[in-house]
Formats: sequence, structure tokens, C-alpha cells
Amino acid sequence: MMQLSEYQKKELRKIPLFVGLPEHSFDSVMKQSFVINIAANKQLFEQGQAVTDFFVLSKGQLKLTRLSSEGDEKVIEIINNGNSFAEAAVFGRFSGYPVNCFAIRDSIIFKINATAYIKELQTSVDSCFAVMTTLSTRTHNLLSEIDRLTLHNATHRLGIYLLKEVEEEEGTIEVDLTAPKHVIASRLSIKPETLSRTFKRLVECGYIAIKEKQIIINDVSKFREFITLG
Repeated sequence: MMQLSEYQKKELRKIPLFVGLPEHSFDSVMKQSFVINIAANKQLFEQGQAVTDFFVLSKGQLKLTRLSSEGDEKVIEIINNGNSFAEAAVFGRFSGYPVNCFAIRDSIIFKINATAYIKELQTSVDSCFAVMTTLSTRTHNLLSEIDRLTLHNATHRLGIYLLKEVEEEEGTIEVDLTAPKHVIASRLSIKPETLSRTFKRLVECGYIAIKEKQIIINDVSKFREFITLG
């Protein structure tokens, strides 16, 4: 582990959990924060491990998982650059992390000491409200995700996933698949073979084309309409 560089501190300062912190509080937390490099497929923490830190992903990609009673891995969330995670375990005073965390690819992670962060929050009401807003937004997003996974079929789930970062309303768009297909399948609560069939169906219907790790949406407006009605 290494201390954060000045550049990395500036990067971390943009994260919602730190935007509201006064400068002296931020500096105090940084003194007990570190940079971790973790290789692909390696584990950052395991379910039940004592909660001592939360994290921010600087570069790479991670997955949060749980094991079913049958021993199958379920991907709860995919963590991308700039996202914080495990803070709910800190604020909820969990005795152990509720999920496992693995690197999908080589990753650089900021490790934030929970005790130091909570101590600084206790000195600023404004900071507490800023954090509450962030956590409330994440809770709302997760509830919406549960609703989508419960009520809609595999095609709808995949369509929503592909359109998540697309702002364009029309035309042809290329979407990079940043996670392996088996991870995407688990994230969408469908089997890998179902994901493959869904991709094939969308290709046959002319909505998308597949080029290595890119999905080409042939007509965004028609695809949005299909997914909304599907």
C-alpha cells in the first residue's frame, strides 16, 4: 500500500462522499488513506470480513458478489472507475462486509479508513447531509434496478443495460462491453446461455450487430422503442 499522490487526492476530492468535507477534514482523512493495486481475479475482501474501510475505484473494474445456498456466484454490482463502494457497510455499522469483492481486471483502488472518515463527519452537519444525499440516490437506483430485474424479461434487461450510458436519441451507436459476458449475465440475473440467445435474437431482428467487444445499435430510437414496449 502507498499514500495517495496529490493528483490522486484531487481525483478523490471529486467523489460525492468527499465534496462536502471541509479542507482540513479531507486532509485528515487522507493521512489514513492508501492506494491498493490488485490484479485481475484477485479478491479485495470477503463476505463477513470485519469492516474497517470503504473504497473508491480509481482505475480498472471490480465485481461485488454473494454465494447462493447452492454455491453459485451472483454478481450484485459491477464497480467502474470513479465509483465508491462498501460505504453502506460503514454507515450501517455492519460487523462484516455483506458481499465479496473481486477484480475483473487489474485495478487501482483508494482505501479509506472508516474510523477517520466518520470522525470528520461528526464535526460537520453539512458534510453529513451531503453524504446522506449520495446514499439516498444510490438506494433509489438499486430499488429501480430490483424493479427492472423482477418485472422484465431478459431482452428488456439487456436493452436497459446497453442503453444505460447512451445519451443519443437517434442514429447508430457503438457500445463497448466493458465486462465479460458471463459477468454481465450474472449482473442481469440471467444464465450465460440466455444472454447469448438474447444477443442472437437482437441481431436477427436487426436491432444490433456484434463486433468483437462492441455492440452496434443500428437505430437508437427504434431500439429504445422496442425495449420500452418489450
